[in-house]
Amino acid sequence: ITIAADAANAATQLKPTLAQAVAISNGMALTKELGNLSPNVCTPTYLATVARKLADDHGFEVEVLERKQLEALKMGSFLAVAKGSDEAPKFIVLKHMGGNKKDAPVVLVGKGITFDSGGISLKPGPGMDEMKYDMGGAGSVLGTFRAIGEMNLKLNVIGIVATCENMPSGRATKPGDIVTSMNGPTTEI
Repeated sequence: ITIAADAANAATQLKPTLAQAVAISNGMALTKELGNLSPNVCTPTYLATVARKLADDHGFEVEVLERKQLEALKMGSFLAVAKGSDEAPKFIVLKHMGGNKKDAPVVLVGKGITFDSGGISLKPGPGMDEMKYDMGGAGSVLGTFRAIGEMNLKLNVIGIVATCENMPSGRATKPGDIVTSMNGPTTEI
């Protein structure tokens, strides 16, 4: 690693620069680790556990909405994706409020489909094992939050991760089903 710094101020310039580099590396490592886990390990519940640990380690606020809360919020489109899976969906909200209270937050949203079989309309077999990567957005948000926590950014950041599995079963959403979104519009699957 080469870092250019003024010789007179090297110590005061290098320490924060190296700390930032380590924090970013650790965030990237978490993102890669989550992406490389098998889908029977990296489930919505696992991602919620990672979010709670990040919150404990770095003082973030965390809220994990469960199925009953999602139903009460009428999040029908999201719940339709999770309908065929035995794995419970989770809606994760992380908050780092390190900036001025009056400043609007930066909001990061990550898709967390930990396995996307295509539901009842199964995707083609070749490459199906790669559908575990549909949670890459969620992994990126969680990795970014690790870096944010280690750097203790003076910024307000909210991370949102909607995570579930899309699996076939007798309960799965079918082509032609109509679901209602949280904000009211309906969608035909």
